[in-house]
Amino acid sequence: MESDKPVRRQHARLTFTQAVSGAVTASHDVHVLDISQEGARIEHTILLRPGGTCYLRLPLDQHVITANCRVVWSQAVGRAPHEQLGANLLYHSGLEFGTLTRDMRTVLEGYLQARGV
Repeated sequence: MESDKPVRRQHARLTFTQAVSGAVTASHDVHVLDISQEGARIEHTILLRPGGTCYLRLPLDQHVITANCRVVWSQAVGRAPHEQLGANLLYHSGLEFGTLTRDMRTVLEGYLQARGV
């Protein structure tokens, strides 16, 4: 049975009179082309703007690290295959890792060292 009383919110809301910019991080598939201790080069079908930020999820053997990254550069390199979703363009972007935890840095360094980097 529904009540006629309005539902009260737990916290007050502020309504803006003009639009305010925000960001939502969504999950998109990328191909990691190369990585170093400082960053990665990725291939993707979504637009990433230089100076912007994103999260990169890296599966490294038995570990997965998620790094907050800064987009250093991004360039359209061709047309995306038809089965890929996106803007019909294929991009390469250079990402710089933000601050990694000690554990994440240890996993990354171990992964690179095991491959002779």
